[in-house]
Amino acid sequence: MSSIQIKQLAGIALEQNRERQFQDKKEDMAMEFERIFARHLVEEMTKGSFKMDDNAYGASSFGIHRTHITDTLANEIAQQRKLGMADMVMKHWNK
Repeated sequence: MSSIQIKQLAGIALEQNRERQFQDKKEDMAMEFERIFARHLVEEMTKGSFKMDDNAYGASSFGIHRTHITDTLANEIAQQRKLGMADMVMKHWNK
């Protein structure tokens, strides 16, 4: 193989790597969008479920638990891609 062919192959490999990184970045952004959407959805669906008297013992720590529960549910929903938001974003980007 000549040095020109090696440079051409290296250029092709570099371009493929860039494209793969770009696709991975788009996938990450689409998943983050789905996670944010899922978190908002979980917050809205559980709005009245975590009510607690402000004077109750541990009310401030309960807010931390509520946030953790909401984040955990949202992350699980997003990872399963059940809402389809990431798929719709990727479909739009790949037009």
